[in-house]
Amino acid sequence: MPLRADKKPLLDPRRRRTLLRAGLVVLAILVLLVLPGYLASRPGFFSKYPVLAEKYGPWSKSTHAEAGCETCHVPPTFAARTAYRVRMIGTSYASLVSRSKAPDVFKTPTNDACLVCHSDLRSVSPAGDLQIPHRAHVTVLKMKCVECHDFLVHEVSPEGKHTPPMVGCLTCHDGDKAKNACTACHTEKAAPETHSKADWLVLHGGHRDDAECATCHKWKADWCADCHAQRPPSHVTDWRATHGAAIAKHRSCEACHEAPFCVRCHGEVPSLNFNAALKVVK
Repeated sequence: MPLRADKKPLLDPRRRRTLLRAGLVVLAILVLLVLPGYLASRPGFFSKYPVLAEKYGPWSKSTHAEAGCETCHVPPTFAARTAYRVRMIGTSYASLVSRSKAPDVFKTPTNDACLVCHSDLRSVSPAGDLQIPHRAHVTVLKMKCVECHDFLVHEVSPEGKHTPPMVGCLTCHDGDKAKNACTACHTEKAAPETHSKADWLVLHGGHRDDAECATCHKWKADWCADCHAQRPPSHVTDWRATHGAAIAKHRSCEACHEAPFCVRCHGEVPSLNFNAALKVVK
């Protein structure tokens, strides 16, 4: 091997060409594969898809804005994460041609993905009033996190929040499948004493404007209508013949029926126990 003036050997030309080719191959892999795959795996990549705007916007303002798509939507295993990143290379190049269709890479988050960060499952809500037996639901009942947390990231609830609405809880806590007593979940809310009175169903209309009612019942906009849309138990087959005697004791026709309903048979609005202040519940 020839020596330079300073006695150091020169790099063999063939070896130099080999190293240059290897460097070019590595550079090509980085530019053509690694870099596109990395950029396509970043959440900002999906903001370029118009069809994902409704999903991307709420996510960017949620508590999960620091978590990338891969964190939740890809099972936390080496094989799954590697397969996802390889697939995103093709997705990156496909996006150069068209972005009219969202990439089919978003799988429903699994409990294992959630538990990577949420290993310390909450037992109470941040406010402290709501008991959240996560372990009973996740470990014992084998429920999926997304069964309850359907408004967590990519959409907001009707109340404009990312927290699960109470109506979701009541799909199971209906008194049959699971207990539905207020105190079963809430530490500071229980049915008032008035609710235990025998005539509460008769008298409760007079309390409809009480501010306290909304404390428990305003989890659903039409909570009054849920009951009032049902036919009362008194309205059986002989109700037309017996309703006069019932109204003499307590009149509540206007809670459901507007004046023209009575006029159809009576010719006028009956004056018996008539309360003009009673409004129709819609």
